[in-house]
Order: sequence, then C-alpha cells, then structure tokens
Amino acid sequence: MTTKAERLAALIKELRGACSQRRFSQQLGVSKSCVNFWESGLAWPDTENLEKLAELKGWTLAQLQIYLVKGELPSEEPLDQILKQLQLLPNEALVQVASAAVRTLASRTSSLPTVVVN
Repeated sequence: MTTKAERLAALIKELRGACSQRRFSQQLGVSKSCVNFWESGLAWPDTENLEKLAELKGWTLAQLQIYLVKGELPSEEPLDQILKQLQLLPNEALVQVASAAVRTLASRTSSLPTVVVN
C-alpha cells in the first residue's frame, strides 16, 4: 500500500516526465528545492501548488486530493486521459506519438480488403 506522500512523489515524477526538477519547478513557479522536497516526501505543496499539479494532470483539486489521500483515480474515459497527456508532452515526444499513430493507421488500413467500384 502506498502512502499519500508516495503517491504525490510518483505523480510529480509522472508530470515532469523527462524535465529536470529545475525546469519543472520553473513551470510551476516554485524553487527546485520545493519539487525535490515533494518528491522525497520531506514537504507537502500548499493548496495553490496542489491546484497547479491538478491542472497539469487534467484533474480538479478535489480529484487530486481524493487520489492522494485514498489512492482512488478519477473515473475518466481512456481517450480523454490520453488526449490530456498529449497536451503535456514535449515536442520530441509528440513527434514520436504522431509517428507511432501513423504507423498504426498504415498497418490497419493495409490489412483492409480493397473494394472495387464499377
């Protein structure tokens, strides 16, 4: 069972992805040490910063708090979750996703039967 501090740390790591703690902290408008302390469980974000984290995740503050305290994920359609995550990706990652989507579509359409119309 994970604690709320462990869930917060995992969430922050997920949200910052390949970003450094310094770059992520700049995006949030906090110091690098804040992000470091949150990830290591030494400090807890204030409400304003929890709201920023919730927004980055595409959640409300209430949804984030429920997740952190109870570990319950908000119910959301998988496609909505994917689309929200796409908005957070850096450009390099978006290129990889687009490339994978094109390859997947190409493989699916090449396996469809050809219809000839007279």
